[in-house]
Amino acid sequence: MGCICSNAVVVPLVTISQLPESPNIEDLPVEIIYKILDELDIDTIFVSLYHSCKRFHEILSTYDNYHLNLSSISLSNFDLICSRIRPEQVTKLTLSDDENSPGLVALFLLRFSMNAFVRLRYLTLIQINNEEHMNQILIPIADQTSSLDFTSIKIINTDETYGDVFVELIMSVLTKPSLREVYFDLSYCRTTSNPLPWHEECSIRHITFKGTCSVNFIRDTFVHAPHLETLKITDLDFDEEPNLNDVPDNHEDDDGSDGSDIMEEAEFEENPNNEENLNNEENLNNEENPNHEENPNHEENPNNEEHPNHEENPIPRAENFASIESTNHLKILTINECSMNMSKIEWIIRDISTLKQLRLSTTAVYEDESILDGSRWATLVSHLDKFEFIFSVYISDYSLCDADSCINAFRMPFWMEEKHWFVSLEKFDDETILYTLPYLNDFYVMKSLSASFEYRSTAIDNLILHSQSMNTVRDLHIDTSKITKPQVQNTNLPRFSRVKNLFLYGKWPKLKLFLTDLKKLVDLDTVEELTREESVPTNEFIALMNMMPNLQSIKTSTNLLDALNAAKFSHKNCLRSFMIDPSHYGDQRPVNIEPFCDMFPRIQHLIIPVDNVDCCQYVLEQLDEDLLSVIFRIPVNDNAFDETENESINEEENSIVNLFSEWMQELPARYRCYKKQRQIHIWLQ
Repeated sequence: MGCICSNAVVVPLVTISQLPESPNIEDLPVEIIYKILDELDIDTIFVSLYHSCKRFHEILSTYDNYHLNLSSISLSNFDLICSRIRPEQVTKLTLSDDENSPGLVALFLLRFSMNAFVRLRYLTLIQINNEEHMNQILIPIADQTSSLDFTSIKIINTDETYGDVFVELIMSVLTKPSLREVYFDLSYCRTTSNPLPWHEECSIRHITFKGTCSVNFIRDTFVHAPHLETLKITDLDFDEEPNLNDVPDNHEDDDGSDGSDIMEEAEFEENPNNEENLNNEENLNNEENPNHEENPNHEENPNNEEHPNHEENPIPRAENFASIESTNHLKILTINECSMNMSKIEWIIRDISTLKQLRLSTTAVYEDESILDGSRWATLVSHLDKFEFIFSVYISDYSLCDADSCINAFRMPFWMEEKHWFVSLEKFDDETILYTLPYLNDFYVMKSLSASFEYRSTAIDNLILHSQSMNTVRDLHIDTSKITKPQVQNTNLPRFSRVKNLFLYGKWPKLKLFLTDLKKLVDLDTVEELTREESVPTNEFIALMNMMPNLQSIKTSTNLLDALNAAKFSHKNCLRSFMIDPSHYGDQRPVNIEPFCDMFPRIQHLIIPVDNVDCCQYVLEQLDEDLLSVIFRIPVNDNAFDETENESINEEENSIVNLFSEWMQELPARYRCYKKQRQIHIWLQ
């Protein structure tokens, strides 16, 4: 062996053959490979790893914790995965019939029986409108004799009109002893006017209802889910809840027979003398709010109950309802888009004595200014371990809301020293936004700045918290006609550093430094989806696209596409999805197909308006390399189907639709397609 002498130190030479071998993934223990598989998506596992080596093939055949997510997949990969996976290996299953995978559920049910998924624990169902398919999926899970250790169900379909069979099945699923987590984003009536009917007690620990819930439905939920620990809802509906503090309108019945039980629950007696009743109410309010400094003057303004923000009665009187009968285990409550006044919020918090964490965000047009009262909140939430909120309050011309006095109430030792809860305030011409830090929601709407804009924060000295306060925001909406500089300048870093979906609306500015200012505001490296419908100069659009290296999806309009110069622009990176005119389906214009395909030659999922079958054929041919699914939307003729117009127009419109139907029938077998109203859904191999 040779050596190198350096400063009297002998360094032996090592040949390549003597170097230690690099670790090989094939030699890893199977337990570690299982952990790696836990983090990989189903496409990567079965398309990329399956035939990489004999040992991997054997491991994949014994691994039994697959998450079979079929929500966005090509038809060829669907066939490949379904041919290689065994149902008993699947613990998590996601099925979707949305625009990215039309007809998938029907194909899946032809291949598999749900009874075969004996180890299934988590199930997610997205936009499955076919009730027969939905019931076919749920029947084995609802079987109470099954030994299936099923723990979580998630159903998303706000347009659903499922019938009684579905309701019976889903309520049976909810009573399975092993079920712990429920997420429902269904039609509005399911939690309000025609609520899901609880029949038996269940073991659910965590429930999310995406939508407004009636108080009585939540009360019923608590009764039948006594072990519930977490509840997330979108607002509470009090329309059918009688306020126990209300004085009956009819005072002729002196014996108090009408509503006497209600008055007893409210702990004060009915008196035919209205003035004495009002005094009793005021005394009751003082008992319920001993630390509150202000009480409404009922004698001066007894009839202003419906408008708590009226300038003559800024603070609503206390409200009281029949107990919500919360469980003894409920610790976490989240209410989004809250429209309840402060009195109702106080009632809820006091009625749920076990509550430890509260997350509360109001609607954008919330009007009860008393929700901004930090002293009132300090008394109400002193028992909580965590309190997060976003209060977006409309400020009337008569408002006395002052930014400094409002924020000072949150500088008290209770907030900053005892609880370490910090808040920020943004005051605009007609709105005040008060929120805890970090920001609670995953979306933020940047309002237009004005000369009267004010910003206050109790975390100015906490540089780390203040600089990272908007790290929770994933969806950012910006009015490009108004943006000039960041509203809040506190560090050299962008205020929004983790935005995934960027929405730019409004007239495009002529300022040369606009994109530079935008980059100071948002870390564009993290943006994956861009929504922009108004036109943008071609050079500016090219520059914007180049500033977003991880962009995967675009939602735009025919107007923007028409304004782009295809001779200057061609986006070579593959886009996961491209949606045209997403919010103007009733007022669409067909896209000029040839320049569009030149500008965006690589797209996986496409939604596009077209007016003839030649355009459809051109898209399939030109985007064939990457295209997985496409929806062709047939715009409606303005005069079509108008009974006042000539029948020949309607006949012509029907003829156009028929041409598309005939074209569909002639497509090769590699295309799975169907027509829904004036949309043609195609799922490609």
